[in-house]
This record gives sequence, structure tokens and C-alpha cells, in this order.
Amino acid sequence: MKLYWSSRSPFARKVMLAAHELGLAQQIALVPTTVSVLQANPVLAQLNPLGQVPTLVLDSGLVIPDSLLICEYLDSIASKPGLIPPGPVRRYEALARHAMGQGMMETLVKLFGERKRLDDPLQPTYVAAFGQKFHRAVTAMNAVCGDRAGQAVDIGDLALACALAYADFRFPELSWRTGQPALNDWYASFAQRASMRATEFVVPV
Repeated sequence: MKLYWSSRSPFARKVMLAAHELGLAQQIALVPTTVSVLQANPVLAQLNPLGQVPTLVLDSGLVIPDSLLICEYLDSIASKPGLIPPGPVRRYEALARHAMGQGMMETLVKLFGERKRLDDPLQPTYVAAFGQKFHRAVTAMNAVCGDRAGQAVDIGDLALACALAYADFRFPELSWRTGQPALNDWYASFAQRASMRATEFVVPV
């Protein structure tokens, strides 16, 4: 398998977190890929018309272009699957937390883009709106993450951890830990996992 990937993408990190948690990381060949909103990467665009990372290409040639789908595929081939729990209650509870974490990542990526648009007179308005959305999500997750202590790791945990790690990486000034003790404790513990240490965000020199 080949994974078109960036060391700065929270979505790509989520996939590699899944790979490490499932014991599949060594089966994936990473293809470092630079993407831009304004200009398509010509190699990646041939595989995934959306031009987004992560994109997984199987040995059969099948292309899986979405991070959640990639995680679901990895879960399906693992010897001990479990990132997407069976049964309607646990499954949708995990997927609901995944959706929240995914939305937080999308919000932060948009905020990062707006932060670079210094000549846009609407930038402060967008920045404020994105920041408020992120903090609302943080508060919501603080209310539920206390129940995650001692539970098996699932896809919702991966998405939330990636969102918070990306906030630390790109936006330390957001200070998401303030007033969120349960979320802070949960993340401090989760960040010690081997999968998190193996997939830290890296800015190329």
C-alpha cells in the first residue's frame, strides 16, 4: 500500500495513528506529498481528482481518497479490528465523536488558511468565527471525554487527538486547555501512546 501523505496534515496523521494502533504501519509506504488549495499536485491529482492527502493506493490499484474510508479499510484488514466498533450504539457514538474531531480539524485548517490571507479585509471576521467554532467543540468534547478513561481506543479518539495536537502545532495561542480539565487530562494521557509519539507533526527544514 502507498499512502500519499504530509507530515503536517492532521487528516494524514489520523490515518497513520490508525495504522500504528492496528499494527499495520510497516505495511504502508509513505509518499511525502505537497498539496495546495490554489495549485493541484499533478501526481496526486491523477490518482485523486480532489488532490487531497491522505490518499491510499492499494496494491490492486484501488484508490481510497478519504481519511475515514482509509481508516475503515485498515480496520477491516487488521488481525484485531476495533477502531470502528460493531453494533449501532457504540458504532455511532464513536462516529459521532469522530465527526466532531474531524470538524475541528477542518475548522483549524481553514483558520490556518485565513491566517495567511493578510490582504483579505474579511480575515478578522473569519478568524473570529473559526476560533469560536473550535472552542465550542472543545467545550462539548470536555463534557464527554471523561467517560473515555479505560475504554478501548476507537476512531473518535483518533480524530479528537489529532485535532487537539494540530491546535497545539499551529495555534498554541488558542489555549484550548483553559477551563477544560477533563479534556486536558484525557489528551495528556492519550498523547503518551506509542502511536502518537510515532506520528508527531513535523515541519521540513
